[in-house]
Amino acid sequence: MRFLIAAVLTLAAVIATPAAQAAPVLICSDIAKQSFAAIPDAPTMIISAAMVGATDKLPSYCRVRAVVTPHVEFELRLPTDRWNGKFLMQGCRAYCGVIMIDEANDALAKGYATVATNMGHVGNIMDTAWAYNDRDAEIDYGFRGTHVTAVAAKAILNVFQGKTPARSYFRGCSTGGRQGLVEAERYPADFDGIVAGAPVAAKAGLLNFYWSSTANLDQKKSILTPDTVYLLRGAVMAKCDALDGLKDGILEDPRACNFDPGELVCKGFASAFVTRSDCLSAAQVEAVRKLYAPPATSDGAQLAAGGHMFGGELNWLGAIVSPDGSPGTYYKYAEDNLRFVAYAEDPGPGYTIDQFNMDRDAERLNFMEHLVSGFNPDMRRFRDRGGRMILYHGWQDGPALNTVDFYETAANVVGGLEEAVGFARLFMVPGMDHCSGGAGVNSFDFLAAIEDWVEYGKAPDSLTGTHVDQNGTVGMSRPVYAYPNFARYDGNRERVVPESFKRQVPKP
Repeated sequence: MRFLIAAVLTLAAVIATPAAQAAPVLICSDIAKQSFAAIPDAPTMIISAAMVGATDKLPSYCRVRAVVTPHVEFELRLPTDRWNGKFLMQGCRAYCGVIMIDEANDALAKGYATVATNMGHVGNIMDTAWAYNDRDAEIDYGFRGTHVTAVAAKAILNVFQGKTPARSYFRGCSTGGRQGLVEAERYPADFDGIVAGAPVAAKAGLLNFYWSSTANLDQKKSILTPDTVYLLRGAVMAKCDALDGLKDGILEDPRACNFDPGELVCKGFASAFVTRSDCLSAAQVEAVRKLYAPPATSDGAQLAAGGHMFGGELNWLGAIVSPDGSPGTYYKYAEDNLRFVAYAEDPGPGYTIDQFNMDRDAERLNFMEHLVSGFNPDMRRFRDRGGRMILYHGWQDGPALNTVDFYETAANVVGGLEEAVGFARLFMVPGMDHCSGGAGVNSFDFLAAIEDWVEYGKAPDSLTGTHVDQNGTVGMSRPVYAYPNFARYDGNRERVVPESFKRQVPKP
């Protein structure tokens, strides 16, 4: 009997322990002795390989630093005793230039092998000078850097563990979201599942920065003041907050809001000459209307899917409306982009934003748009090889409608929304800013959701998120439904919990 019990316990342990958790076949330090120069399309040189001990939050892992010829640097973290058989690539932000591997520590803690790249250049994430007439650097940033890092990292992982990962995932937001779309469109075999948040569109993003900056400037001075922004936000909420059944400072779908800033125009003779905090001048009304509208040429031709969303007005502070009346940060972002990134041939540091003309120059942005953008809506190859994608965007983020437009167009390419939801689902998050922040829920376990879909076929009809503030304090929790569905509060004011929100299907 004792032997029978022992055999049963041994069999149970074998069943409970995935084969993928077998020990590596190579010692960490020996990775540096291997040659990876022959990896097809991704010749790689190991810079270093060293063990990092386990902590109370992370397992022990082999830390590999490497470079794919000529300039794509990456860091790969290989669990040494609890590898779950899977691989995750973490995306970058803004213009990258750094390796944001620590943002994948949650996956490493689950036993994932993780990797991140600088996308082919070194610098702070808002630096653009690296791209100055450097086509190779622009190509690495546009698409090659992400792809070759995935290829090289999986090749190194294969040598270290003696097997390829059972599943490969990508996760990123902002530029990371763009990376995810690029991978699905250009290299559909790299990943089984992709989480792409708030993807940046090269041309539309720049035009949004330019349009937003110049709409609020008169002789380089801000037309709006911080007080008028707060006034505007309050008026929008007063009119539209309760449309979703709950007055909570969150618009479930800003497109349902029917607000005209002209409702706040100052009355009387003095309003034309004195800046006030309780109403808007005619010039301020015009500026606000332009901010809510999409970038356009002088004859009204629309150049992006939409402008800023109702409910996101507080995001204008600093970015568009500065306390001292000077141009906001969007102004500098637009100018730096135009100098070094936006054109096929970069004009350089002497170029100023005043030289850009929407009618003449918008078409000149198309070259770089096609080089770096992930907004090609044809994802049929990704679908056909069984890929799954979770796409998300905060409704309070300026370019939100660009993502909605992309998803709807991509759905049309594959035969309609019913076909699209089979492999790609969009979640528009009420009250969330760019990737995080805002009054709504802003933190989700996207990795668990994409795992469930890829590995168990459980497509996410809804995702439950939590609100996390700047101090890391966790607050409310609510569901977000896959687009085009949305949540509506059931009216029970004694019970504001996730179960109080029900799925609503938009009317035809």
